[in-house]
Amino acid sequence: MEMDKEVQVKQVLKRFPPGDRWTPVGADEPIFSSLTEGIEWVFQQTKSHDFLIKAAEGVVYIYSEEEKPEPEPEKPKTYNIYGEFE
Repeated sequence: MEMDKEVQVKQVLKRFPPGDRWTPVGADEPIFSSLTEGIEWVFQQTKSHDFLIKAAEGVVYIYSEEEKPEPEPEKPKTYNIYGEFE
């Protein structure tokens, strides 16, 4: 049985041209001299281990997966003495 998952994605780094320099989203400082330094900084801030890197776009995301809760079962139909739905 396959479980559906809900994925939460949040952008955390953007590339700061020229070269392989990165900064946090929404800030111009600090500037990291490599992607590895930027990811380490994000890990220290968020403790997230899961990253999505879109190198061509120059962005890095963190993401988390949560299992979707099972839908509640339908309420059973009830009948009155005449056999009509209530």
